[in-house]
Amino acid sequence: MALSERRSQILAFIVDDFVASATPIGSHTLVERHALGLSSATVRNEMAALEDQGFITHPHTSAGRIPSHPGYRYYVSSLMHERDLSRQEQISILHQFHQSARDLEEWVGLAASVLANSLHNVALVTQPRVADVRFKQLQLVELAENRALLVVVTNDASVHQNQLEFPVSVNQEALTRLATRLNAEFGGRHVAEIPIRDTAEPLGAVESIIVAAVVEMLLREQRQQLEAPVVEGVRDLLRQPEFDGSDRILDTLEAVEERKLRGAIPSGAVEGAGVAIVIGDENTEGPYQDMSFVLARYGPTGGAGGVLGVLGPTRMAYGEAVAHVRYVSDVLTELMRKFYGEE
Repeated sequence: MALSERRSQILAFIVDDFVASATPIGSHTLVERHALGLSSATVRNEMAALEDQGFITHPHTSAGRIPSHPGYRYYVSSLMHERDLSRQEQISILHQFHQSARDLEEWVGLAASVLANSLHNVALVTQPRVADVRFKQLQLVELAENRALLVVVTNDASVHQNQLEFPVSVNQEALTRLATRLNAEFGGRHVAEIPIRDTAEPLGAVESIIVAAVVEMLLREQRQQLEAPVVEGVRDLLRQPEFDGSDRILDTLEAVEERKLRGAIPSGAVEGAGVAIVIGDENTEGPYQDMSFVLARYGPTGGAGGVLGVLGPTRMAYGEAVAHVRYVSDVLTELMRKFYGEE
């Protein structure tokens, strides 16, 4: 849903002001702070429309508004001003890496420290590993007229099984034909390449269920390739207003525990190049549905690599996070190329 220029501007100001202040934003504040050239009544009407569209929400205890998760998503996708780090910021970060030993484990810890100190949120960095999980083949075994056993083998010889239920009856002969076709179509592909098809033919109901299950199995296998990340900045995160309550602090401490984070990092989001932003309820894990990840892969294409990024409240300075995560990812990648011969 595209917003008008005026509503886009108002939404951007609400996000920026709320990120800076952690205080709900009212129409009068917007008019005074940003010299909008509009009356408070006009701004209130536009804010009411943004609330109706689901981009902002109304806390019970305040007359102001705050961004919703879809509001943040629209902001980062359409309104956020991305920037590159200044030359001075780059030199400061590079100096820290050049002062360290030529040791990959030390670089990983330093990357986490740099991101945490720069962004005042939790920083996480996994050790690099070769994690190129690819589909090898599948088998389908009829269990009942509308149920089958799916067996998936990956390129590392791992075997995964799952029972599937279909909305229609399917016999073994049809399942075998379908397995043969999918093996020919998807054999050797990475999870990011499934379910890309070579024809415009849409997926049928049975095939859709099978392909979704295959993708989920590959993503699960890929997530297990991640080691527990190095984590820095927990104190900074707990100082955020969102985590004031004692109950919330305990939940947050559990959420940022290294072993729990390993399974929660949405590694599928960073398959391509660039920085991925996963906001609030886009996360599948409950403890993280009021938090956001800003993540990137580091490491040469096709070689060993890891994931780095930050985790914080949805009220995050996303532009700053993207700039720092992108740059530190580039630094680690170049160091691996230079000193470890990774190509």
